[in-house]
Amino acid sequence: MSRLLVDDVTKTDARALLNVNKMATISDIVAPSNEYIYASGANELTVVEGCVIAVGGAGIFKTANTILTAANLDAGSAFAVGKDYYVYICDSRIDSADEKYVISLNSTYPTGWNATNSRKIGGFHYGRCRKVDSNLQPLNGSSVIFGTGWESAVSNGIVPRSVWTLGHRPKCSPEGMVYLGGGTWVDIYLNSDDGAKGLKSEYGCAPMTGTESMNWYNFVERLAKSGKRLPNYAEFCAYAFGSPAGLDNANTNAWSATSNTGRGVTGSVVNAVSSVGVVDAVGRVWEWLDELITRAEHATNADYHASVAWGWDKKSPLNTGEKSYDVGNIYQYYAYSLAALVAGGRWSNGANCGARAVNCNNYPWNVNTNIGARGACDLVRTLQAQSSTEYWQGLRKG
Repeated sequence: MSRLLVDDVTKTDARALLNVNKMATISDIVAPSNEYIYASGANELTVVEGCVIAVGGAGIFKTANTILTAANLDAGSAFAVGKDYYVYICDSRIDSADEKYVISLNSTYPTGWNATNSRKIGGFHYGRCRKVDSNLQPLNGSSVIFGTGWESAVSNGIVPRSVWTLGHRPKCSPEGMVYLGGGTWVDIYLNSDDGAKGLKSEYGCAPMTGTESMNWYNFVERLAKSGKRLPNYAEFCAYAFGSPAGLDNANTNAWSATSNTGRGVTGSVVNAVSSVGVVDAVGRVWEWLDELITRAEHATNADYHASVAWGWDKKSPLNTGEKSYDVGNIYQYYAYSLAALVAGGRWSNGANCGARAVNCNNYPWNVNTNIGARGACDLVRTLQAQSSTEYWQGLRKG
């Protein structure tokens, strides 16, 4: 570690000289707000003015208010539903040229550029968006809160609360997530297998359930590998708000019709989206929550707990699910006394499915084909918002 800059009025100390190479060693983006990119329309983003951004050790740029659209894509001419996009600032290395913004599906660098002349500064998810007011209250086509037909006031666009920056993002990878508020991000989609013993939030996938031998414990373990956790009931109610209730005789508003025989794939019901942009919070499969309770009824089970009394189960029920190994036993008053909440409803629960629907009957070791999960993650702030003027003044102080 050494002092990079000093204040030397004689200019004889090389450390007093400020140049591009020296500035580029300062890797933090200096911005007036951590949310320096935001969705300014269904198909456009705005980069705010006054950000100072270094690119690849040779370029320093100060941003102006800049609108980005599909015209900034490195490939194709339109955004696609269910895809995660990344926003890059690129440097042509021509002193007379300004920065160039590129939007790409590539997570490393955009087509036509490389890791040294481009820098990823944010991203977003393109998907289903519910029409809401500034307080996240659902609107119908005439902008009436919960007015007639509000359930179908859904369109394709940049999911506003999915937009992330280096200063406003979850601690985990941000793909397929939205900002719920209060320092919490949640997955847009019910979780599916990522192929690496973790989970992913992805459009058009069959959500993992007991069909893949998953129980509450297995979801907790896989989510931890992905840097996430299960949400609680309060968080569920918040991110499910604005999702229409299920119907007995149709899948118009949720995958819930009593005639359904399976889970289907995420995002297949257009109207099944909440105010913040979470998909399938109602119907399709129940969601495990991070809350455990003890059940009120006193039941016995000859195989596990034959008498209504405190004691160890005769054989442990805890080693069920995706991984089968010795994980200990449960000391309880009766069989199945421990339960984990699940929320939302399953594919055939009809009108019982809803944004506050909850089931208190499932023990955490239950391997059930109609229970899945989605992840939550805390917000991380890696930038300290400040104006570019404050930034330059700080540099002068050495």
